[in-house]
Amino acid sequence: MYAAPLPLTKDVVLIGGGHTHALVLRKWGMRPLAGARLTVINPGPTAPYSGMLPGFVAGHYDRDALDIDLVKLARFAGARLILGAAEHIDTHARQVHVAGRPPIAYDVAAINLGITSAMPAMAGFKDHAIPAKPLGRFAASWATYLEGNGPAHVAVIGGGVAGVELILSMAHALRARRRLAQATLIDRGTILKDADNKAQAQLRKALHDLGVTVVEQATITQVEAALVVLDEAQNATSMQMKMFLTRLG
Repeated sequence: MYAAPLPLTKDVVLIGGGHTHALVLRKWGMRPLAGARLTVINPGPTAPYSGMLPGFVAGHYDRDALDIDLVKLARFAGARLILGAAEHIDTHARQVHVAGRPPIAYDVAAINLGITSAMPAMAGFKDHAIPAKPLGRFAASWATYLEGNGPAHVAVIGGGVAGVELILSMAHALRARRRLAQATLIDRGTILKDADNKAQAQLRKALHDLGVTVVEQATITQVEAALVVLDEAQNATSMQMKMFLTRLG
């Protein structure tokens, strides 16, 4: 009697535990793919969800609420969770290399490592700016700053929807503590250029109502310890700040 060969198991490897891969884990747990083995590689057992960052900054969520529990999700999905950072992907051998572990084979691999907001070409950025990505450092710095005392001067570079959300959240939280002295949104072009007219109008009104200063068509020449310096040729002035937070978008 002829017996058909068993199908080979395919290895699906998710590199990074961001919200896209978290959704894959959830869907996989609800409807697993037969003949496939799922593996997730992430440096830690949790991954922060940046979509909730403005709510955290505004004070609506605590820090723990931002974290996706990858251990719980992997268990639900029947997936293997490997804690460590992927250092190299060998596309010929189809292997992912993680320090201190044997290579992890894959048939299909997806990468979701998130982004950073570093601006190495901007003078003073590295020493005096705090990028919004990666989220962990930003969240810790904001929590410390918010617990401080005295008038607060904050600025955000990047006038996309995410940048607008961030400066509105910062202004809201600081106003609630009666510390808001100045909140500034800076963009090298026009803010909210990807939003439709209705959304632009509503968000500009929200910025106005919270007293956020919007600086458009601006070139930043450097970031100092307490100043964002703009190109004088544009008749822009330097803006005082006590902390610099950025979300480029």
